[in-house]
Amino acid sequence: MKGFQTLAKVCAFGVVALSAGTAAAWQYHPGYAFKAYYAGDTGCFNPNSWSSIRNDCTTTRTLIASVPMWAVGNHPTTVQIYGNNSWCQSLTVNGVGNAGQVGPVVYTVAGPMAWQTLNTGTRYVWEDYAIAIHCGLQPGGVIGGFTID
Repeated sequence: MKGFQTLAKVCAFGVVALSAGTAAAWQYHPGYAFKAYYAGDTGCFNPNSWSSIRNDCTTTRTLIASVPMWAVGNHPTTVQIYGNNSWCQSLTVNGVGNAGQVGPVVYTVAGPMAWQTLNTGTRYVWEDYAIAIHCGLQPGGVIGGFTID
């Protein structure tokens, strides 16, 4: 019986520790977490630095990244991007496996290419499902990374 009580205390502590970890859900993901949306575009994306990815093709290409989320609820998302003619969008996958909540397409500010942070919106995440972010990256454009809170 004492062994069971000890195990119950350890399990309860693990649940508390896990809950404490999910409360602070802010995550930064480097740009190289993105992959080509279309397999044929894989050669367009190359490292810009140790944590970012650049489009070296002569036309806009699409990339995607997804992150499993363990905390149910709303999560704000942003993308750090270098460009002036690029866009990004965030969405969540629901329990049926389709796009459960699709955010608006957010465009970079027109003008000379510059680093910008795009607010890709707050997405609702169902239990044990993912947030996906996809971007259309212009030639010479760079994704530095993205955040999820």
